[in-house]
Amino acid sequence: MPGRGSENRQRQIVLKARFTEEEAALIKAQADRAGVSVASLFRYAVLSQNPPPSSRTPPIDRVQAAQLIAALGAVATSLREAAACGDKRGADAALEAGLRDLAELRTLALEAMGRAP
Repeated sequence: MPGRGSENRQRQIVLKARFTEEEAALIKAQADRAGVSVASLFRYAVLSQNPPPSSRTPPIDRVQAAQLIAALGAVATSLREAAACGDKRGADAALEAGLRDLAELRTLALEAMGRAP
């Protein structure tokens, strides 16, 4: 596979196993939650190895990610309404709603990254 990985791989032997669809889904979900690849998950589980700190990526909560996307849509809508509004009072209210949405979006993004708002 050109462009992927190192030119001098240390791990050159490939082992295979067969799984049911349900088992494969559970394994992939567990690796996703752990923030590692399926191969890394197997290696750590079978060989009792700890993953190097640089290989761990914090998993993102899918519900929070969906909320984040929804909040982005709400901000875009609020700001479009403010821009299209000819009435200054209406524009101020729409902009204020957009700013509130942005504050909520910031909180959700920080929580999704595992940080305190």
